[in-house]
Amino acid sequence: MKTNLKILLVFAILLTGAELSAQRPFVETSDEFAELATKNLDELVQDEKFLKGMEKEEIHGSYTYQITVGDKGKITHMRSLERSEDASIHGQNTLNDLVRHHKFDFKIPKGNLYNFQYTFIIP
Repeated sequence: MKTNLKILLVFAILLTGAELSAQRPFVETSDEFAELATKNLDELVQDEKFLKGMEKEEIHGSYTYQITVGDKGKITHMRSLERSEDASIHGQNTLNDLVRHHKFDFKIPKGNLYNFQYTFIIP
């Protein structure tokens, strides 16, 4: 009886792990990538911890970047395109540093790079 329970437990753990890895979408087109990346950054900007960091650094305004994402969903390059009049260079640099460490929650084909534009609006 204990052996059957152990086997059942092992299968449950394996199935749960397979379900978790299957939930991470795989992006194949630029349009699909831009949609998922924008949604992902929208969630980041609304995150309470992120907003507190922006408030602590006294960062506000809007900042538009061209963002390049490479293997494993990591940001490889961020180029500032423009910022609002109430935005500062300090805010731009700080935002760049914080976002560059972000990892997207989807997979892209190995060796591919995807570019998209995103505007961060910090209240």
